[in-house]
Amino acid sequence: MHSQTRAAVVTGAASGIGLALSARFARAGAGVVMADVEGGALHRKAAELTAQGARVTAVTADLTDPDAVERLAETAFDRLGDIDVVCNNAGVLGPVGQPLWEVPLERMRQVFEVNHWAHVLVARAFVPRLLERGRPAHLIHTASMSAFVVGAGSAAYAASKHADLAVARSLRADLRGTAVRVSVLCPGRVDTPMVEGLTAPRGAGGDTSVSAEDVAGVVWEALGSDRFYLFSNSDAPLRLRDQFDDVWRHVPLPPPSPEEELWPVPKTTTATTATTATTATTKH
Repeated sequence: MHSQTRAAVVTGAASGIGLALSARFARAGAGVVMADVEGGALHRKAAELTAQGARVTAVTADLTDPDAVERLAETAFDRLGDIDVVCNNAGVLGPVGQPLWEVPLERMRQVFEVNHWAHVLVARAFVPRLLERGRPAHLIHTASMSAFVVGAGSAAYAASKHADLAVARSLRADLRGTAVRVSVLCPGRVDTPMVEGLTAPRGAGGDTSVSAEDVAGVVWEALGSDRFYLFSNSDAPLRLRDQFDDVWRHVPLPPPSPEEELWPVPKTTTATTATTATTATTKH
């Protein structure tokens, strides 16, 4: 789909991964609609890209508002015509380092509004329009390694990313057999303003860090393919193995059926015994 990527929508586009994705698409000549709730920062970055020759449109939108998301979809299709890629990328970190019972409930709700419900709203607004056009398209959901790996003091963020992983997996099943592909982006630690100065809670962070541009490159290479899980950090295999090993240790395994039993150890035959006895006699 690389050469066919002519139009993309990116949410959470004012900084970090969203900005890197917007720049990557724009450099390839695609028209890009960049959306973010931070209007000032969004328009500054869009102006910088425009000065470099990019074709971008900045749309200030609160993606937790269903009406605002519908307006974003209408604007995107009006400006771009057919859309090839939708990056459902908006996200916030929220409270970290506090145990669940100390996190203000309203802050947990805010994290879910952005990291989960906004992604649901964007999918509900764009997917029917993509299906109606019947053209190949790719929906990228930005989740996190926190959709798999959970440490202390990260309940709000990790729970919202688990929910987004489930939404992406369900969409993948819903859209099987259509022209719309789905991938879920699961970066580990990324050098972005969102995590600047942050010390990851115990057990929540990995051992590697990548740039937002590296993550955008992973997405770019996956476009048009059937790759669902997109991992950006080199320690992802080890972190995933540790998690699934932990699950496997707690799985109660049923006793094997007779057909599944291992072959019994062969019994010693008379011929073998005789040979052994002869050999033993010869040695003496």
